[in-house]
Amino acid sequence: MPGREDESSEREAFIPSAWRPFYEASRVPAAVRAGRALHVTGHTGETAEGVFPDDVEAQLRGTFRNIALTLAEAGVDWAHVVELTSYHVGLRGQVPVLLAVAAEFLKEPYPAWTAVGVTELFDSEAVIEISCVAIVPHG
Repeated sequence: MPGREDESSEREAFIPSAWRPFYEASRVPAAVRAGRALHVTGHTGETAEGVFPDDVEAQLRGTFRNIALTLAEAGVDWAHVVELTSYHVGLRGQVPVLLAVAAEFLKEPYPAWTAVGVTELFDSEAVIEISCVAIVPHG
C-alpha cells in the first residue's frame, strides 16, 4: 500500500542491565526487535557476577534464566519463543540434562529447535550458548 511504512523496518535494541558491560565492549545488544520478531542474541549461563559454574546443568539453567531476563526486558516470555538455536561443547553428553532443564522453561506448543555441537564458544568457560526468535504480540 503506497505511503505505508514497512513494519519490518522498525527496529529496537534491548540491553538489560546485566548485559550492559558486554554491550559497551562489543556493541552487540541482547536482542533486537524488527517488526514483531524479537531476535535474541546468543546467551550463555554465567551468573549475575559473571561466573560460569563448573556444572553443566547449572550453566544450562543459567542460560535459560539469562534469556528469560532479556525476553522480559522486551515484554515477552518463553511462551512467545518460536525458534531456538543452541550451540554445545559436548552436545551428546548434555542431551539428557538439556531436555530436563528445557522442560522447566518451555511449554507446548514447543518452539522449533536446532542443537549444534561445537568445539568452542565465545567465552572459553561456556559450554552452551542459545539464541532464539520470539514473536511480540500486537499492541
